[in-house]
Amino acid sequence: MSTHSIDELTGFAVDLGGTKIAAAAIENGTVTDVLVRRTDGNAGPLKLVSELADISRQIGFKDGDPIGVAVAGRLDAKGLWSAVNKSILTDLDEQPLAEKLGQHLGSGVVALNDTQAAAIGEYRYGAAKCTGAAAYLTVSTGISAGVVLNGVPLQSPNGLLGHVGFMTSRHGTRRCGSGRTGTFESIASGRAIEAKATELGFGSITSERIFECAASREEWAQQLIEESSAAIAELCANLAASMGIERVVLGGGVGLAPGYLELVKTHLLDEPALFRPEIVHSGLGKHSALFGALSVAIDRKANP
Repeated sequence: MSTHSIDELTGFAVDLGGTKIAAAAIENGTVTDVLVRRTDGNAGPLKLVSELADISRQIGFKDGDPIGVAVAGRLDAKGLWSAVNKSILTDLDEQPLAEKLGQHLGSGVVALNDTQAAAIGEYRYGAAKCTGAAAYLTVSTGISAGVVLNGVPLQSPNGLLGHVGFMTSRHGTRRCGSGRTGTFESIASGRAIEAKATELGFGSITSERIFECAASREEWAQQLIEESSAAIAELCANLAASMGIERVVLGGGVGLAPGYLELVKTHLLDEPALFRPEIVHSGLGKHSALFGALSVAIDRKANP
């Protein structure tokens, strides 16, 4: 893996998640400008690619600049982009993402999965430094992980590696947008928390508002957050058991919410000591995937 330092990072990066698209201009390791738009999950691939290109240009990208694009969903070895949870990104199946972006932004664009990009960013510059077996776990609209073992970011030919939100939990009963039943994503994600609140009669409510209600000691909201954090603790134990993960870097809108990490740690105490990885907050905050994606783009530009 590259050894360039964070202050050598200059270029552009875009991160498309289930909730928002963020684009950043980065100069000498500092984010100098950011644009954020809401993701339209029903837009379809052509419009999403056009959105990615447009926001890149608006942030100042010009032909020849290094740019990394991190996206939610599955990117296989051929660069084909597909949704796994089709309730978040619809009509997205085996789209040649890098090729289509290249038609807008030039042939130098680099595309990779968003949590893989975040794991690379955290391993190189953030909270996963000097860790032999690390996972970046995002708990947001959906749930997924990027894994770095012995300095190597893991990926599979079909691009499914790291989609741990679609593993099943002992607490799960609901069907999720992946087609599986009882997944961690159907229990613990921001979208799952919101859906449960709606079922309880609280209308259309955001996960941010639910956390505010929990902080105000509203019992229904506290219970939803407890259920989510307990499931994530179970998932962290599974990562330790299946891949020997030593440190989990927690990110995402839910993962970074006040008090959430402490709840996960508390629930993790219910697991045997062997299956309790260290859990820490993202060192790069909401910019993990942006730094990781640009870092990979700079590597590819130097070694095409």
